[in-house]
Amino acid sequence: MKITRRILITLTLSCSIIFASDAVLLAKKAEISDQSIKQGTINLQIESKESSILGIQFDIKYNPQELDLSDSGIISKIPDMFLKSRMQEPGYAKVLMFSMNGDKILDLNNGDIGDIMEIKFDPVSMFNGTSKVELDNIILAGEGGIQVDSAPRTTLDVSYFTPQQTSLSKNYPNPFNPSTTIDYQLSKAGTVSLIVYDLKGSEVKTLVNEHQDAKYYNVVWNGLNHNSQSVASGRYLLKMTAPGYSETITMTLLK
Repeated sequence: MKITRRILITLTLSCSIIFASDAVLLAKKAEISDQSIKQGTINLQIESKESSILGIQFDIKYNPQELDLSDSGIISKIPDMFLKSRMQEPGYAKVLMFSMNGDKILDLNNGDIGDIMEIKFDPVSMFNGTSKVELDNIILAGEGGIQVDSAPRTTLDVSYFTPQQTSLSKNYPNPFNPSTTIDYQLSKAGTVSLIVYDLKGSEVKTLVNEHQDAKYYNVVWNGLNHNSQSVASGRYLLKMTAPGYSETITMTLLK
């Protein structure tokens, strides 16, 4: 069973720059409280001072006995971008990103830095500790397909820890239509339930009702009831119960 724990991302270099010269790729720094870090996501940004960036390519190397990475774990943050990842072998993936229409990943007319993608790892089995992730063979393409010089490969230290406390986060987005995501974390294993109620106290939908391990989770409510029917616009209550814990939040559905 895979257990997702809080992920701390640091660089072995003195800063988080992955590319040098005219353009750089940054591992976005975030605080431990950042939800994306808790979910094991490395956020990548690109920065260029001299030219726009139209394409990017690099390799990801990691220990497959400690970390797991699927194609669905590499996600573009830029609409209409072609993002292709290919697992060459366990622990080694190639990533390519560009636009089929010639759009720019980073357009200097809109600023010199921007988010481009996220990479989500899961720990294998009961792995707990620090694992190395390398970004290598980095290529940036500028105007006219000209390659931007890049620095040697960079190593990321990725460490996993179990949550310090059990808690339920506010859903996002809120208000929402048609679906919303709820993040929660468990500091100890046990039976967990997340149930949606209307304001009259009637049960609308059970999202979770099972034994779960101590780790970080999220669940999506798509605005449907137990009969898979769309519910009406309005406010709803989500109640979470776990060992030694109970909390309720309010969610608003607007159609």
